[in-house]
Amino acid sequence: MQRIKKVVLSETFPGILLIFFTFFALLCKNSALSVIYTDFFHANFTVGFDNFQIAKSLDLWINDGLIAIFFLCIGLELKYEVLRGQLKNIRAVSLPIFGALGGMIVPALIFASINFHDSFAMKGWAIPTATDIAFAVGILMLLGNKIPASLKLFLLSLAIFDDLGAIVIIALFYTDQLSTLAMLICLMCMFVLFFLNYFHITHLPMYVLVGVILWIAMLKSGVHATLAGVIIALFIPLDTREKKPYLHNVLESLNPWVVYFILPLFAFANAGIDLRGIHFASILSPVSLGIILGLFVGKQVGVFIFAWVAIKLKLAKLPENVRYSQFYGICILTGIGFTMSLFIDSLAYKNSAIFEHTDKLAILLASFLSAIVGYTYLKIVK
Repeated sequence: MQRIKKVVLSETFPGILLIFFTFFALLCKNSALSVIYTDFFHANFTVGFDNFQIAKSLDLWINDGLIAIFFLCIGLELKYEVLRGQLKNIRAVSLPIFGALGGMIVPALIFASINFHDSFAMKGWAIPTATDIAFAVGILMLLGNKIPASLKLFLLSLAIFDDLGAIVIIALFYTDQLSTLAMLICLMCMFVLFFLNYFHITHLPMYVLVGVILWIAMLKSGVHATLAGVIIALFIPLDTREKKPYLHNVLESLNPWVVYFILPLFAFANAGIDLRGIHFASILSPVSLGIILGLFVGKQVGVFIFAWVAIKLKLAKLPENVRYSQFYGICILTGIGFTMSLFIDSLAYKNSAIFEHTDKLAILLASFLSAIVGYTYLKIVK
């Protein structure tokens, strides 16, 4: 039991879970279990009473609801690192910011250059801009002490800013028509959260209550509901009135639920792709190529070039005890889009079958290619 506990609590286990549930989803979708798998995640669940009801299929409850908790953790982690953690120093924070910026711009340009002729395909331009934190860090931890701690921090910081960029992209480009009434309710909730933060109120059920109302209002407003998680995180107090840590304790309480349950469930619900009807020619379609080249080539090139330019301009500095050869290996791992790319794909194409699901397959192929090549490169590089 002690060995099992040690494995489960290791930093690599969340990445292993994601891989397992990805392959399990593919197995279910491409076997006799296909109908059960599909019907299960398309089953409708209704919550509410009388005329106030929210009815969604199970996969949408996961993608709109549970993922909001993931974004809440991202917001909490970013707030803590900037105010109290490793990102307080401007020189320390500038390198991952520039890297994340390059890791979004270059993949988007690659995708757009291949798909500019198709307006529907262009909706997915942001798919190759994301990095999966759990998967990327999990792969890095498999290398153990071979990788300097400063590089691990860089990858984690970059992935956080990468997700922050994804949040901004979702808010600006994947928001439907806005509801004025719902937006007013959102503003009222934010005012209440500000009040709770200002007076250092640390009674968690109050944040949960206001957070649920904010999530529902976001859902009805047209703005993607997952943004509610980030907004709530911004108003969670760092400390109690007695100056005891509060935000970090909330993060530590939520994080196991995210890495051991929410992300694996999200991967299981979204990675199920029917491969039986896919032809090799479909893999070479413009959308698939845009995603594969954007993630595997665009991410590593964009992160490295933007970071290198920032270092040369003395706007940032290379992590301590790190060579450029090692640094480039980390850049390769940023091509692991996986759960975040799948999430943006679902927003862009609404799970449409117009591309024969090769868009999702391309995400998996590019992510696994980045993981394998990045791991192998870092294993042999001196």
